[in-house]
Amino acid sequence: MAVYIEEMFETGNDVDNRAAVRAVTAEEMPLVGLAVYGLRNAADKVLKGLTLHP
Repeated sequence: MAVYIEEMFETGNDVDNRAAVRAVTAEEMPLVGLAVYGLRNAADKVLKGLTLHP
């Protein structure tokens, strides 16, 4: 899993994304989403029932 924060909308690559996350503390992090990576059937099973887009 990975976090997605507001500042990442302004970056265009992984290096800048990682720097944006490192620049803030966990308490200050403007979290807007999560990324999930894995086998599709396993991820679907874990995430089943969650509202993905309100």
